[in-house]
Amino acid sequence: MNLQSRQNILLTYATQLLIVGLLIGYLGFVFWLGVRWIVIFSGAVIVALAIASWRWQLKRQNTIALDDTVNLLQADVFVNHINYRESKIPEASQVLWRSVKQQAVTIHQIAVEISQEESTLTPDLLETLHSILELIDRLVQALQVNTKVQTPYYQELTKQQLQSCLTRLQDTQDKLQELHDQIALDNLGNPMLNHTSVISSRLQTLINENTRGIIEN
Repeated sequence: MNLQSRQNILLTYATQLLIVGLLIGYLGFVFWLGVRWIVIFSGAVIVALAIASWRWQLKRQNTIALDDTVNLLQADVFVNHINYRESKIPEASQVLWRSVKQQAVTIHQIAVEISQEESTLTPDLLETLHSILELIDRLVQALQVNTKVQTPYYQELTKQQLQSCLTRLQDTQDKLQELHDQIALDNLGNPMLNHTSVISSRLQTLINENTRGIIEN
């Protein structure tokens, strides 16, 4: 289950709790002040305003999420995502994190260059960058857990998870660079037949490998 799916489930659960809470509060309000039309009406208005405010907040969050998806190839948007995760890094892991952050920025730069060369690949590149963010989420979790576990067995499991994320990041960088170089060479001479569809297929394979790595962890 990816980050977006978990967020959707949490929002649905929070909405259900809000509605139940408002109904209980409304009934308590009416019985406390007495069953009168003015009480019933004013309580209903309060509930309606609370629900409307919540729906507006959800709509705003969905709009922001959509904007982030569309603009993830923009450097400032991507860096904001990385910086948000940086605040969760333990002090003891700052050196490793700086290396990971630089690698993520490098991957983003390669993805941007590919998108500029072949705009039709933009959807695949956006998916790739999302898979990178999910890998980094898993890496951040491993770094946090690494400061807490004490037993050798769980320390080894944490190291394995860290190494898996680092390996996937390096593999993504290497493969994106290969695709970038292939596109650059194709543009110099006779392009390979349907080369964009071939590259799109390779990007999807890379995304699936990253996703499988996250699930297996």
